[in-house]
Amino acid sequence: MITTSKAIYSDSCAEITFDETNKIVVAKWSGFLKLDTTKKACDAMVKFVKENRVNKHLSDQSTLKVLSKEVQGYLVGEAFPELDKAGLRRLAVLVSEDVFAKATVDNVNNATMMGNIKVKTCNSKKECIEYLNE
Repeated sequence: MITTSKAIYSDSCAEITFDETNKIVVAKWSGFLKLDTTKKACDAMVKFVKENRVNKHLSDQSTLKVLSKEVQGYLVGEAFPELDKAGLRRLAVLVSEDVFAKATVDNVNNATMMGNIKVKTCNSKKECIEYLNE
């Protein structure tokens, strides 16, 4: 079970919170992500991960639409390497029902497996929490 108790960042495409019970940064992404707002959200997450020594992240992409090439490039080339440096080690991705969104998310996840972050794609929040708490 996710217990949200601390807000980190919020805009029209992202809501990032901290689940204090499970020590997990939870990001709820929705719609079509724009590069500028994605950068702001990821910067806030990197800062929080680094300052609070958090190593687990649940990325809820269940209502996400297709990721643009620009956003995919940013996530692979900048955001995930920064999260890796900040100390993130486990990432559970709750996937979208949209097959096109899922395909672009899979592209990003496959490209990020080379760092220290272990990534697992999940079909439910329960599965995400179980993986992150292993």
